[in-house]
Amino acid sequence: MEAQSTMMFSKLLTQTDIRKRLAIPSKILSSLPAFNGSHAIRIHLMYGTRMWPIDCTIRKKGYKKPVFSGGLWRGFVTGNKLNVGDRIC
Repeated sequence: MEAQSTMMFSKLLTQTDIRKRLAIPSKILSSLPAFNGSHAIRIHLMYGTRMWPIDCTIRKKGYKKPVFSGGLWRGFVTGNKLNVGDRIC
């Protein structure tokens, strides 16, 4: 069975997005797998023709502020040669 993908957001990348973390819109939290009390989940991001595992984290208290960060995010950035001003969808 073929996996189905859905575009959830679009963003022009900034220096922070490239070097550290990508803040994603909190409105897509309901479309992500349940965090089940955890502050991190691993999702699979379709980019081009490849699926990339990415860690998505949220704050433990207060405003959730979801972000993609860590080594998997940096691997995605470098693997796709992303630069400031590129658009990710």
